Amino acid sequence: MVDSGHSLIERIAYSPRSGREYEVEARPISAMRAALDPTRFRAPQRVEFHLLLVVASGASTHMLDFTEHELGPRTVLWARPGQVQRWGDLSDLDATAVIFPAGVVDPATDALASVEQPSGPRFWRLDDAAWADVSALVSVLRTSHEAVGGCIRSEARRAASRHALEALLLRLAGTTTTQPVSAGSEAYLAFRDAVERDFAVEHSVAGYASRLGYSVRTLSRATRTATGASPKEVVDQRILLEAKRLLAHTELPVARVGASLGFSDPSNFTAWFTTRERLSPAAFRASL
Repeated sequence: MVDSGHSLIERIAYSPRSGREYEVEARPISAMRAALDPTRFRAPQRVEFHLLLVVASGASTHMLDFTEHELGPRTVLWARPGQVQRWGDLSDLDATAVIFPAGVVDPATDALASVEQPSGPRFWRLDDAAWADVSALVSVLRTSHEAVGGCIRSEARRAASRHALEALLLRLAGTTTTQPVSAGSEAYLAFRDAVERDFAVEHSVAGYASRLGYSVRTLSRATRTATGASPKEVVDQRILLEAKRLLAHTELPVARVGASLGFSDPSNFTAWFTTRERLSPAAFRASL
């Protein structure tokens, strides 16, 4: 078995309270800071859930897969499962963290808001009208999350929070010009999910086509329609992103980074990386 280095980046698991699985969690950042060891906010993390940071006031930065985002009033940042983040200084930030697991929204919302699309929109600066809608929906989510016992049954609370979440995601989707993936593009969605699962062991488009029961031509047409890129480009981009994460956030030797991504020969990995990034793996690491 290939020795994978992926686990060397701290994984933050989805861990809801007992009885509240698959509910939407909405908590003030200040409450998270008070409840957790401060060191948890210093190192890079790979989140295993969706995290929306909805900022009312204050300022900070937040790194998400090599992009530094400037958080400020009326901004929203979306980290998706598997992405690597690094927190900035949270002492001045009045924000709400909205947390939910993959697969919690319905397929129509997924398609319209690119929920499970790793390259979907991730940062917004909202105008007055959009902020009024977003902050109202976040308030509903916080009220639902804080409701324990009383007259609200768990089934009703779960349904209410899910509908408020879907409304929030669709409202954010309405502020961007990015075209959503067609809900009918089953071939692309299956390919996207397979690449996310198997990119470290399968590099061939023909291999994905065979596994999924589609022709290479069908995958090519569906992927270009959805992303504007070829299936091979999608696979390569995903491998390259993971290589950069491991080079940036771990001390794994370059050869082991390549091995963890399915390259049996270190020189092949170095040549492959250099062609796409225009830097060798060692030079990329040094540049950071």
